[in-house]
Amino acid sequence: MKVLIISNYFYPENIIAAFRMNAFAKYFREAGHDVTVITGGDTTRTEEWEGCTVHYVTDPTYRQYIPRQYAGSLRKWSISRIAKALEYRLTLHTAYLHEKKMMRLALRLIRENGGYDCILTTGSYGIDTNAVGLYLRRKGVKSYWIADFRDEPKFPDPHRWDINRYVLKCNKKLIQDIYDSSDLLLSVSTPLVDMLRASSAHGNVLEIRNGYDYPEVYRDYFQPVFTMSYIGHLYKDVTPDNWFRAFATLIADGLIPTDSRIKIVGNPIPVNVPESIRDNVLLLPAVDHDEAVRISIHESDALVMIYSRKKGRKGVYSGKLLDYLATNKPIISIYDPEDVTGALMAETGAGFAVADDDVEGIRDAILACYRLWENRLSMPRNWELIRTFRRRHQVGLLLDYLRRTTTLR
Repeated sequence: MKVLIISNYFYPENIIAAFRMNAFAKYFREAGHDVTVITGGDTTRTEEWEGCTVHYVTDPTYRQYIPRQYAGSLRKWSISRIAKALEYRLTLHTAYLHEKKMMRLALRLIRENGGYDCILTTGSYGIDTNAVGLYLRRKGVKSYWIADFRDEPKFPDPHRWDINRYVLKCNKKLIQDIYDSSDLLLSVSTPLVDMLRASSAHGNVLEIRNGYDYPEVYRDYFQPVFTMSYIGHLYKDVTPDNWFRAFATLIADGLIPTDSRIKIVGNPIPVNVPESIRDNVLLLPAVDHDEAVRISIHESDALVMIYSRKKGRKGVYSGKLLDYLATNKPIISIYDPEDVTGALMAETGAGFAVADDDVEGIRDAILACYRLWENRLSMPRNWELIRTFRRRHQVGLLLDYLRRTTTLR
C-alpha cells in the first residue's frame, strides 16, 4: 500500500502532535507499506526518516511558526510575524499559505507517483492539514482518506474584534465537509469518537490513542531527595499554583522533607513560584523527547500533569500523561477525576487523579507519592493494559481496521 501523510507536525519537532504522526509513518513503514510524508520545515528539502520519504516545506510567512509558537518564542514583532498575523486575521488559520504549498506539492507527487492508496491528514484545534485532504478530495483524488482529529475541533471566539465573521462561518462548514467527505475519522478517546460519529455523515470513526514509544520500565530509580517533575510547556490558562500551594503547605506542616524538589522542564511560560519554596523549584530549559523520557525515569520520583477543568474540554487525554505511563513512576493527574484521565489512572493503577482546584486532594496525592519514595516502593501497575498504549499497538489497530473493512493491503 502506498501511503501519503500530510501534517504540519513531524520529526524533528519536539511536540506530542509530531510524535503521533511520527508513529503513523514509522509503523506503517514497519508493516511493509511505502510511506511518503509532507510536512513543515525550516528549509525546503527531501530526506529519508525511518525508511519514509519526507518532504519538508517552508511556511511562506513565518519559517518554523508552529514550533516557535509552542516554544513561546514569538515575543518580538517583525515583518514576517506581522505577515503571519494578517494571514490569520484574513483566514482564521495560522498556516493557510503553508498548507496551500502542501496542496500543490501533494498534487504533484500524486501525478508523479501514479496516486496513493491512502492519504492521512491531521488536525485538532484548527482545521490544519485536514483541509488539504478535503481539497484533494474536491480535486477528484480517489485515495482512501483518513482525517485524524486527535482532539476535538475548536472554533475561534466569534466575539473577538479581529475575527472575520464570513470566514468563521465558512470555517465551520469546512470542518463539517471534512467530517462528511472523509472515509475514516480518528480521535483519541471514546467520548470524542462518539462526538465525531454523531457529527459525520458516514459514522466511520476509530479510536487511536496517543501513547508512548519507549521500552517499559520495570525497575525503580529513586532520587536522593523526593522529586516531582512536570515535563513540557504549561498549556494556556493552566497554572501550577495549586500544586505549589499544596507542596508548600506539606513542607510547612513537616509532612515531607524541606529539601523536596519540583522540576519543571521545558516550560517557556512564566510561573509564579511562592517565596517559601523558591529554592525547591527548579525551572529547567526544554530538552528533546529522548532526554525528557530519561528525566522522567531516572531523575523523578513522581510525574505531574496539570489541566484546568475550567477550559470545559472533555475526553481529552494529555499526550504528556500517556507518555508517563510506562515509566514505573507514580503519576499525579491534576485534572478532572470524573473525565477520561480519572478512569485511566484507576484502570492502569499508574497514579492519582485529582481536580485542579482541590488543594487538599493534591496534598494527599503528593503525600502518597512521597510515602512510596520513602519506603522505596512502586505502584502495582496494570502492565497488560498499559502496553496497549504502545504507539506500535495503536497504529496496529488502524492497520487491522483497514484490512478488515477495506481492500487496502
